[in-house]
Amino acid sequence: MKIRNMPFLFTALAAVAMTTPADARITRIVIEHRDSPAYKGQSFGEAGRYEWLRGHAYGELDPKDPLNAIITDLQFAPRNARGLVEYSATFTLAKPVDLSKASGVLLYDVANRGRIALAGSSTDAGALADLFKRGHVVVSSGWEGDIPARDGVETVAVPVAKNPDGSSITGPVLIRFSDMARNANTLPLTRGLGAGFPAPVPVSRDNATATLTRRIAEGSAIVPIRAADWAFADCGSTPFPGVPDAAKICLKGGFDPSFLYELVYTAKDPMVLGIGYAATRDLKAFLRHAERDDSGTANPVAQKIAFAVARGSSQSGNFLRSFICLGFNQDEA
Repeated sequence: MKIRNMPFLFTALAAVAMTTPADARITRIVIEHRDSPAYKGQSFGEAGRYEWLRGHAYGELDPKDPLNAIITDLQFAPRNARGLVEYSATFTLAKPVDLSKASGVLLYDVANRGRIALAGSSTDAGALADLFKRGHVVVSSGWEGDIPARDGVETVAVPVAKNPDGSSITGPVLIRFSDMARNANTLPLTRGLGAGFPAPVPVSRDNATATLTRRIAEGSAIVPIRAADWAFADCGSTPFPGVPDAAKICLKGGFDPSFLYELVYTAKDPMVLGIGYAATRDLKAFLRHAERDDSGTANPVAQKIAFAVARGSSQSGNFLRSFICLGFNQDEA
């Protein structure tokens, strides 16, 4: 089915079938907020009025399934009594109040850093209006496990990977810093990742095994900074070496915004962030094919979705490319 007059690139999602109760899938769906009718009661052509739903989808993954095995560290995630890895993701869904007027098309709008581009407001249809006039269902959901949960943001809760003996998994992390304020002497590790994203936790505040370097431009010579001249610390109110702080770095004499700085250190306790791809896959499979969840809660669009397309731009477009290239447009069935 062609969606006209939309200045976006859409990606078709492959047809998938619901799995049997023994397989990984969405096991429970909880609708926590319903605004019906939404959008101030506005009617959208023949599709009529819409309602806006928000809640959580709870799922399970089989680490031994080849379609899930590509998820880094999934085999080290904690498992439930059935040997499956659990997660939960937020979702937002807009649909016709009268489902008989639904077009059969589900548009999955990929959240960008948790922001919901199309389905985020129940009062202003905005860019959704043209889709609603055609009777399309629009949904967004959480896929980034490193975004702290808060109202109005799509997130997914994923487990932390551990070694079989319960000890921490460790590995190298690279964080880059640029465009800081002149003579700033302290930078939070999150500055290299984007506001609101927690940085991987260092194994130790001892910087003997970490490295901080600087360079004048991409491709130019890399200059190491002596370990004695920087620290995992906060020098905001205390002179160097400051107050020990594993979430910040302090540089003696301050940072120079003319340079690009790179920090490499050993971190611990990685979150299994690749689950976000599987959570997206399984929620779409549930909405397309399930009648109800394991507890008997009805699929809000049961038997009304024949086609699914996805929209993404910027980081969300990169997500869709990886989603397809890594095979997540095929479910476990």
